[in-house]
Amino acid sequence: MSEPLPPALMRVALQRIAEWREQPFEPVLCPVCEAEGLLIADQSARPYAEWYALTCLACGLNATINVPLGPPVPGSDSA
Repeated sequence: MSEPLPPALMRVALQRIAEWREQPFEPVLCPVCEAEGLLIADQSARPYAEWYALTCLACGLNATINVPLGPPVPGSDSA
């Protein structure tokens, strides 16, 4: 199991995930070593949480990031 990312790197990691979601076929920089080629796997369990596995072959980063989501709103179309 990997160590949690420090808060400063967690913010960068979340920014990189957002970039990846916007342009999934573009290379992403590692939040730790800034090497190109961060691997991101979406392992989310929506609508409850987003989970992303981050792997960097350059520095050995192996982290899982959880982004809790709010509960589903009764009567909404997002189910």
